[in-house]
Amino acid sequence: MTAGDRNPAPRVLVVRHDESVPPGRLTRTLDGFGHEVRLDLGESLPDPSEWDGIVVLGGPLGAYDVDRFSFLEDEKRFLRAAVDRSIPVLGICLGCQLLADALGGSAYLAPQIEAHFAPCEMSAEGAADPVARHLAGPVLSLHQDSWVLPPGATLLASSERYPQAFRMGSALGIQPHPEAGPGLAEAWIDHLGRDRLTATGVDPDALLADMRAGEDAADGLADALFGDWLSRL
Repeated sequence: MTAGDRNPAPRVLVVRHDESVPPGRLTRTLDGFGHEVRLDLGESLPDPSEWDGIVVLGGPLGAYDVDRFSFLEDEKRFLRAAVDRSIPVLGICLGCQLLADALGGSAYLAPQIEAHFAPCEMSAEGAADPVARHLAGPVLSLHQDSWVLPPGATLLASSERYPQAFRMGSALGIQPHPEAGPGLAEAWIDHLGRDRLTATGVDPDALLADMRAGEDAADGLADALFGDWLSRL
């Protein structure tokens, strides 16, 4: 195969909701050919058919906060249209919740914050999934919103409290944050409030220490997960 015969790099759209939740480790995988849209800056969503793949990041808002953030309704329609056209979509945290809502499930404010750095509990389907299988390694979960599985979707992973990943058609939703390293996690914890975490039985300093000790493994997990998703576009 000559250089001229190679397939062009896939066009990947990254949808970002807040400056505090950047692509993080995902940037290494995209290596400059992803295009970012900032909805918190009022940027509009393009036609999903212009893209080979779409990544939807997290954020401090809720998928149900449509009265405060009107763009969420447009975003859900955008995601539904992408999946209807079989365009691969990867939703992370809020992105996962938006996907679940857009595909017929729902997102909601859960009763308790979940914060840990640990492997997910994989279903048989999750362990066999070419992308989600990597969640069997240590990964950050830090959220309070959760979601109900859309009808017809397959649950891939869970924790003691909440579902953690699902697949439906071309959509893959993951609740944890493989893109987030210790520095980003510390900023989120400080914003959330250490007292809030302590009140739920979470030691923020111990959580961050676990992330620093497992940073090499988490780097590898993120590169493998994002790389395997990208290789299938």
